Amino acid sequence: MRQPDLAAVLSDVRSGLIPAHVYNDPEIFALERERLFSQAWVFLAHESEIPAPGDYVVRRVLADSFIVARDEGGEVRVLFNMCLHRGMQVCRAEMGNASHFRCPYHAWTYRNDGRLVGLPFHAEAYGGEDGFARQGQALLAAPSMDRYNGLIFVSLDPGAPPLREFLGDFAFYLDFYTRQSPAGVELRGPQRWRIKANWKIGAENFAGDSYHTPHTHASVVDIGLFREPTASKRKEGALYTAGPGAGTTYKLPPGGDFASGLSYVGYPDAMIGAMAKAWSAGQRALVGDSGFMVSAATLFPTSASCTTGRRSTPPGPSSRSSRCASGSRSASGRPRCCPGSPWTPPRPRRSSATPTRPT
Repeated sequence: MRQPDLAAVLSDVRSGLIPAHVYNDPEIFALERERLFSQAWVFLAHESEIPAPGDYVVRRVLADSFIVARDEGGEVRVLFNMCLHRGMQVCRAEMGNASHFRCPYHAWTYRNDGRLVGLPFHAEAYGGEDGFARQGQALLAAPSMDRYNGLIFVSLDPGAPPLREFLGDFAFYLDFYTRQSPAGVELRGPQRWRIKANWKIGAENFAGDSYHTPHTHASVVDIGLFREPTASKRKEGALYTAGPGAGTTYKLPPGGDFASGLSYVGYPDAMIGAMAKAWSAGQRALVGDSGFMVSAATLFPTSASCTTGRRSTPPGPSSRSSRCASGSRSASGRPRCCPGSPWTPPRPRRSSATPTRPT
């Protein structure tokens, strides 16, 4: 395979030029698969998507499919969606509720904690436990899994650094999007779009491209959703970088304070009070004293947050085609976020796509 001239690419980037071919070069994408996506922490799901025992969603990192499930004991599990027998995909539904998953090929059956509990013709085909010990067999777990503010991350590297270490100082900024109240966030969806674009386009858009906002988002000013007289005002911004991610924002008008700044961009009083309780003194000061506007941020490589939700952009099978998944919504706009307004998620019905008991 031809190796790209990485020294030349880096030289161009450092001089402010990005070679166009880095967005569709198959050799570069192969290196990204090998050196980036096989090691980085990647956002998969949120705990609110699987609130009850048996709830699950199916998500991907490159070609690897994962079942993200809450087992009968309430533990969150991230399991390779691959039967131990012949590698068949065990779960075909994107989401649902099941106590067991049964492979459609040879009917090997697993509990939602991953344990193998059903093996047809065990005695006849394998000679029972002496020929193949069923005891202790389980779906493979993700090499590394951790959580932050309810966000579930995985790394394909078993020796990955702790998630909190990977996040570094960016955790300070991630709280602005995932802790807008003591109740955190609640995800709804997902909604999905398939677009012809490399994964780096999405990462760059939320990590430093304020240049596009006066043009791409002019309509929010035109219809009065943004409190500025002209869309060109949105070119005035500041870029905050920390750890593996970067938050991009245009600054709040001078002379305000914490409450007036958040009110300026449309947050209601109840949410402002919840934010004040959830955020640290340093976070409140960044908004009130420095004029930081909670706008959009990228957690490298493929997760982005904004004031209306989260976006995950898994790279597709080639660098020319990526799938953009969005639809998680901030809980701060729902009854659950406000103190004194508890919200209990409904328990989904058991999915018919997978059996509820082994046979």
